[in-house]
Amino acid sequence: MAFAPPLAPNKPHPPPWAAVRGGFMFKSRVEVSISDTDGFNDLPPSLIAWLVAALLRLQVYSPVRLSVLGNMPLSKIGENSREGVAVAFEAAPNQIGIYKSQESKVTPDDLAWLKELLPVAARLYDDERFARAFSVYEQAQWSPTIEMSAVLVWTAIEALFDLGAERDKTRAICKALSDYVSTSRADRDRAYQVIQDLYKKRGRVVHVGRSVDPSDFMQSLQLARVAFRRVLIDGELPMSPDFRIQHFCD
Repeated sequence: MAFAPPLAPNKPHPPPWAAVRGGFMFKSRVEVSISDTDGFNDLPPSLIAWLVAALLRLQVYSPVRLSVLGNMPLSKIGENSREGVAVAFEAAPNQIGIYKSQESKVTPDDLAWLKELLPVAARLYDDERFARAFSVYEQAQWSPTIEMSAVLVWTAIEALFDLGAERDKTRAICKALSDYVSTSRADRDRAYQVIQDLYKKRGRVVHVGRSVDPSDFMQSLQLARVAFRRVLIDGELPMSPDFRIQHFCD
């Protein structure tokens, strides 16, 4: 920490300095360059870079974070101190997720998956429902506690299926999500019971401040992960209740 302002613009802070405990740092292993934004619905490069990281978080079981955003290659910022800008982005001190290892090697199949679905994600991001649901799901991964994260995960699921106006929200969420993530009737029935139990536990967190069992939290996170992966693979959002009713009436 510095205690005095620079003597002139673009000059360093003068001493004295003091070390601050509780800080954090990151080791960057990959640099992503956004050089062509055609086909990405006029999204800014910073948002495209975020989508790259977010999609990889759906694909690999290791922590992925976009720690710094720069307006030029990082190796050139030192040579261009006046024009070069690098700012911290996903700089939360903790990251919550379903991890099997601290780091992993991205495979050609992972990159092919990213290449195919990145334009899909950019197109879907124009839809307010997807943008809101996916952003909340992403925010859950930077929460300071798994209780706060669990609430955000279920909020994201509710937004994804457009269930905010449903009266019997528990039943609506259980039915919509179990239908969406299952592949058979038996699988759907099992999923419904699991989702019902998890959503009730989420309610206890919200209403009476209960803690969340880590295994329950991981199940909730995995269900959301599967749902968002299907949205991207299908290239479309699940039907909202109003659309289903209108379609039935028509």
